[in-house]
Amino acid sequence: MEKNAVKTKTKILIIGHGVLGGDVLDFLLQSGVSAEIVVGARNPEKALHRVNLARYTAMNLGFSPPVEIVPINLMNIEATAERLVQVKPDIIFNATTLHSWWVITGLPVDAYKRIDAARGGIWTPMHQVLIRRLMKAVRLANSSATVVNASYPDVVNASLAAEGLAPAVGIGNIANAVPGIRLAAAHMLALPPSSIDVRFFAHHYLSYRMPSTGGTDGAPYHLTIYANGLEVPREKIDHETLFSLVAGRFRRVKGLAGQSVTASSATAMLLAIARRAGDVVHAPGPLGLVGGYPVRVSQHGLLVDLPAKLTLDAAIAINRECQRYDGIENVDDDGTVRFTDAAAGVLHEVLGYDLRAYRPDECEARAEELAAHFANFARKNGMPDAKAS
Repeated sequence: MEKNAVKTKTKILIIGHGVLGGDVLDFLLQSGVSAEIVVGARNPEKALHRVNLARYTAMNLGFSPPVEIVPINLMNIEATAERLVQVKPDIIFNATTLHSWWVITGLPVDAYKRIDAARGGIWTPMHQVLIRRLMKAVRLANSSATVVNASYPDVVNASLAAEGLAPAVGIGNIANAVPGIRLAAAHMLALPPSSIDVRFFAHHYLSYRMPSTGGTDGAPYHLTIYANGLEVPREKIDHETLFSLVAGRFRRVKGLAGQSVTASSATAMLLAIARRAGDVVHAPGPLGLVGGYPVRVSQHGLLVDLPAKLTLDAAIAINRECQRYDGIENVDDDGTVRFTDAAAGVLHEVLGYDLRAYRPDECEARAEELAAHFANFARKNGMPDAKAS
């Protein structure tokens, strides 16, 4: 490139090509977006097969963008930083974790129920390790890339914020519940779904629980619904009925088979950041905050998009209370993650592991210990080759 040449295409670096990273790659290539796509992988040869699958599929639909593959091992901060300097991404999407959410679903039903009673928060150390190392590499490389984190951003982003390492935003979780809410609201108001918009504030727990059970189990949230741009009065749309419709008439396929909802929410965020045209996308962990929010993405950056009757402080308070239902008592100002007594009790009783809190700089040691205790539990319950991801 000439010294004064103007860069015309956004460069998106996807780190990880597993279930989520691969699906996001598919959606991006099929979207027709004018962007350079790069995939970072520990094993570039293995990644090539997944990239080729994505390119085959995109070509069947009339798209044939190139995809570059580069070696990246997030555990090596210095080498990752050097790679970032070489690649110069505008957007980085982290699709890595040491504990994929679906791993525990492979346990026998009784064992799964015992460990799932602790809720998702107990796995936070394992979600934090790789994104923390990535963010250190981003800082070391002096990169201005916008980092989008898929690894439990409701909590991890807030913990990393204390170290000045917060990714810009997360994906999935609250965003996964929004389409169902829009469909249910459209049904109740006898309007097309395209005329319905929402502003939904809630933590990960509620965003996955409500679409499955039709209720909130008492977890707090805020929901404002708009029809054709006008706010729908609360008395005109009963939330209990709305949520029951999300879990009933508009219930979707869950589990790995339903992963496309998370991948499409991630793609929506990546495209919004690439465009910076003022799109509103629901997402967890924006700006280092706990929980989920609607986020407006513009040339000026990312901003929580608040309805008229809700302050940012109130929205944060809702998410801080809601996170307790996911097993997180608090994320302290210094980034310490504290588990609820109930979650810590399950860790002790089911996995034989005592952990009530950990600092960000302890996440790797705690993740290693947690992985070992889980592997032992899994082997005793019929998963002899159990791994965290």
